[in-house]
Amino acid sequence: MPLGLAPAPSAAITAAGLILRRRTPRGDRWLLLRGSRNHEWGFPKGHQDRGESPTCTATRECAEECGIALIAIDGAPLEVNYLLASGRSKRVLYYPATTASERVALSDEHSDWAWLSAQAVLAHLPHTNVKLMFRAYLHGLEEGR
Repeated sequence: MPLGLAPAPSAAITAAGLILRRRTPRGDRWLLLRGSRNHEWGFPKGHQDRGESPTCTATRECAEECGIALIAIDGAPLEVNYLLASGRSKRVLYYPATTASERVALSDEHSDWAWLSAQAVLAHLPHTNVKLMFRAYLHGLEEGR
């Protein structure tokens, strides 16, 4: 179910990313990246290339942005829609995924990274619509246990 501020018309910009989870002895941790330009924390994501499937976009962007290529997609994507400053709609599909890799190798697009608990993820995410999406994801995890 789409979450966000605006419907996603067919002319929307499409992006895809991962809600990347790593299991640790201290509990599950999720990867957030801090943008070099806007200094905001978020999940690995990027624009979809022509002819590319959303899952390919999500895994490619994760490998490019943080160097993690060994992942498993864990379910259907959660969708966030919003309006850009230009007035265009943007649609982002976030795929739940897991990795055993702890090592992160940042691209120039990001200045920092962290593996965080669910509560810390919610504290770091700056946008309400992405927080709502992550809460929906967490609710789905709880129901699946």
